[in-house]
Amino acid sequence: MKDNTYKTLLLTVLVIIFLILLHFLPKIEVSGVELRNINILSDLSVKSETLKDVIPKPKLPNGIIVRDKDGNIVNFKEVWPKGTERILDFSQGKACGMDHFYERLTSLANKEAQPRPVRIAYFGDSFIEGDIMIADLREMLQQKYGGYGVGWIDAGNDLNQYKHVVHNEFSGLIEHMPKRPDSYNVAEAGIAERYYTMDGTAEIKLSPFELHEYPHTEKWDATRLYFRAKRGTNVSFTLAGGRQTNVQVAPSPKVQMVEMKGNTNGATIRISGSPTLFGTAQESDAGVVVDNFSMRGSDGRSLANLPPAMLKEFAHARPYDLIVFQFGVNAVDEKTTPERLKKYISEMNKVLTLFRQCFPETSILVMGSPDRGSKTSPDGTMKGIEMLVGYQEQLASDAKVGFYNLFRSMGGPGTMVRIVDEQEMGTKDYVHINYKGGKYVAGGIFRSIVAGQQNYARRIKIYE
Repeated sequence: MKDNTYKTLLLTVLVIIFLILLHFLPKIEVSGVELRNINILSDLSVKSETLKDVIPKPKLPNGIIVRDKDGNIVNFKEVWPKGTERILDFSQGKACGMDHFYERLTSLANKEAQPRPVRIAYFGDSFIEGDIMIADLREMLQQKYGGYGVGWIDAGNDLNQYKHVVHNEFSGLIEHMPKRPDSYNVAEAGIAERYYTMDGTAEIKLSPFELHEYPHTEKWDATRLYFRAKRGTNVSFTLAGGRQTNVQVAPSPKVQMVEMKGNTNGATIRISGSPTLFGTAQESDAGVVVDNFSMRGSDGRSLANLPPAMLKEFAHARPYDLIVFQFGVNAVDEKTTPERLKKYISEMNKVLTLFRQCFPETSILVMGSPDRGSKTSPDGTMKGIEMLVGYQEQLASDAKVGFYNLFRSMGGPGTMVRIVDEQEMGTKDYVHINYKGGKYVAGGIFRSIVAGQQNYARRIKIYE
């Protein structure tokens, strides 16, 4: 009898070779749908690390060595009330850490005279658009430490109409920003990554928002305009009640500011000539002012392109005591990998380097990404968010600045799905909060700032 055993063996070998070749096939899409990848070798290969396996865990900052007036080391421990997220300060008391900001707040808490308000620049994406979350944080800080006024308002941004803190009308202005690259020249940009050219005479009107939700923004002491007038300009102010002033501005290539002092709840600014406008500010000359610099869709990296000379001019014309960077949600999607986030963090490091150079005494706080919900994720949070927050903490550690874990402060994994579905605090995309959610999130940040300031005050008393 003829032996055909070899045929069975040959067929088995051919099947194995065929399956191995399938393993190396590129991904295939049919009508836009990606077919499942065949990995016959998956059980033989080394398991790849999960996203949670690669979350950086930087060493917590050491406590600042505290000495009394005689130079003796004192056992000092920070106090963070239960449920209050700790603000990590990796600076060890050096420049760009949190001490500068805490010092200014402590002066307000002690009712000491101030040469200017304590200013916070809060950079972020659409999470804070329309002053969501920032409006409540501002109101809480002003209620505790004093101050009033909404602070910065972009000169001609249509989104101003959605803010519940100010009623803004404008005419004769053309907006330029990174999201409209055809008309945007970063060399002309202001600190908010926007600038406005004029179409004839420009006019800006400001008054309190009709719903009166935030009483501390309904009046102000100083009405200010920020611009660049290479050929000079004329600016006139009219405050509520008819008070007026007119300012003739000399030509200058630098960022300039003109103002009209006077307690008011309304103002009209008219500008002639052809200056480049940046924004207005309605604020008190003491207390706390919070400027909202939001950019829809931004992941923050474009801030590294801002001209250093312009930022230094703003540091002089409008000095800040704390600069916050809250980005990251737009850097994460379902296909996020550690390699992508490492590249993103390295580019965000350029942003921190630039702002540290231009605002060398200002406290800088990296705000970890908020939660981003996902119905398909086991814990309700889009994969990659926790890894991103870990990388952001490492970024703050390397840059020797402050860090705040907003993800944990909000409630950790599954927060967005929970607060949207159960408490109607946001939209069904599980990315954006609404004003109700903004108040919830702002409350956690406010409590942490107060605890940080009070820890600083206790520490300083030991020195004294």
